Amino acid sequence: MWFQQRRSFAAACIVAAAAAGCGRTIKTYEIPQDGQASRSFAEIQRIAGSLPAADYRLGPGDVVEIKVFGIKDLDTTVRIPESGVIDFPLAGNTQTTGRTAAEMEASIAKALSERYINDPHVMVFIKEFNSYRVSVVGAVVKPGMTVLKKGNCTLVDALAEAGGLGEKAGTQVFVTTRAGLPESRVQVVDLRNLLEKGDLAENVGLAPGDSIYVPECGYVFVSGHVQTPGAYPLRKDMTALQSISAAGDFTSTASRRVRLIRRISPAKVEVRKVNLSDVSVGDAADVSLEPSDVIEAEASLWKVPVYGTVDFIKAVLGVSTSIK
Repeated sequence: MWFQQRRSFAAACIVAAAAAGCGRTIKTYEIPQDGQASRSFAEIQRIAGSLPAADYRLGPGDVVEIKVFGIKDLDTTVRIPESGVIDFPLAGNTQTTGRTAAEMEASIAKALSERYINDPHVMVFIKEFNSYRVSVVGAVVKPGMTVLKKGNCTLVDALAEAGGLGEKAGTQVFVTTRAGLPESRVQVVDLRNLLEKGDLAENVGLAPGDSIYVPECGYVFVSGHVQTPGAYPLRKDMTALQSISAAGDFTSTASRRVRLIRRISPAKVEVRKVNLSDVSVGDAADVSLEPSDVIEAEASLWKVPVYGTVDFIKAVLGVSTSIK
């Protein structure tokens, strides 16, 4: 009796070993992560820092400090009103909105020299930047109102101020601007062209009051005989084989065949079978995925009972060992 049990156990081990050795080796691929250089915060900052910067132009809400060299009584700190006009001692009403700090210095110096002071040296310092605000919402690290501090701010400047793209950011950005137009205009920016290919034509210029929306990427759903079923972000050019890799690869009971389930319309679903064994060795083309696709890894009719038996034997041995 004991000999028969040992023989049965040895046979099961041989079958399990044969099952493990059968079939083709599936090649898996690494899924691009958000930390890659082309999408990182550092890359956004690098592009923003490489662009020429124009002087900041003042607007309502900005706070400026004005000093006249050698005349401390004229030192003034003022918040620019909606009218854009401030009353500076001895110089009278001074227009600030739309001017740079240097232009404001020249304007005040001219007014002072025409009236009371010979060759005045005026210095204007911007203490608070409040007028150049744009809205950045969606999949960014710090969504909300963003204050920009350059005169020719662009999309990458706003993304840098918002902390960069979030983990779930997609590949497109929608920029809504009026830019002096009677109606708002929406521009669609391809982040892959901007951040990965360096196409600065995609780097949209911004004006105060513009809004930026970074939508989340889509998802694909991987189920069935994979290590970690679940929803996974749809990366650019993601394929069926890559989705299996994202889910931790097939389990031991998988057949290496999957079903691609795609909803064409609310009333129509397309189901397509893909043999990933053939894909991995180049005998068949992989399938590109779309948002909300479902990849279902099918079971193998002969692997399920074989590996089920092996798992049962392991469990029995584990119990026996614990009893000892």
